[in-house]
Amino acid sequence: RGHRNTYPQPIISSSAQLFKMPEELTLKCKCGAVECKFDALPRMCFNCQCHTCVAAMKAIEGKEGFDGTSAAVDGGVGIAIYKSNNVSVVKASSDDIGFVKVGDQGKIARPYCNNCKTLIFNVFLPNWVAANRNALTKSDGAAFVPEGTIKNVNCKVAFDPKAVPEPKHNSVPVGTIMKFMPLMMGIGCDGSNKSEKALIPEDMAKVEAVPITWE
Repeated sequence: RGHRNTYPQPIISSSAQLFKMPEELTLKCKCGAVECKFDALPRMCFNCQCHTCVAAMKAIEGKEGFDGTSAAVDGGVGIAIYKSNNVSVVKASSDDIGFVKVGDQGKIARPYCNNCKTLIFNVFLPNWVAANRNALTKSDGAAFVPEGTIKNVNCKVAFDPKAVPEPKHNSVPVGTIMKFMPLMMGIGCDGSNKSEKALIPEDMAKVEAVPITWE
């Protein structure tokens, strides 16, 4: 008797699958005074455990009247890295934003909301940013939770290295550094963050300095 030949059936994707829009995330402080949009998922996510990042976060969140979204994750600062091309500032007034730096000679100003004291960006530079990951939400309003394992980095210079949970790395892993290199060199970055004057202090000398107590 005859038999029927069978062949793999073609997979037909819907137009929605073929042309799926990238995930849009929103960064907003708890009181809503500061809001930014990102038109893609983060380039990378990790928790920085270094003295500098943690000290700056604690100085902000230790201010009187703190009622913001904490950036703390596993004792470090939970951050999401984006290049400038993906960042759109929706709402940010210089009246609502304060800054801290670490040490009198600090070169990085960390912007936070003056009202609820949410750390907005751990780093805000012309070509890239390190956003407070805990303040990110998806388009449906749910909290953003990154996929995969999130590394704790710079654990060698944590305030309490033994207390940092796994997976932890003494420094920044090579793979993460390689993802950072194009941002540091400005490759593929449009530098548009430099136009966001509310998120950049006019005079670094006047930015509040968090004292260095660990040297």
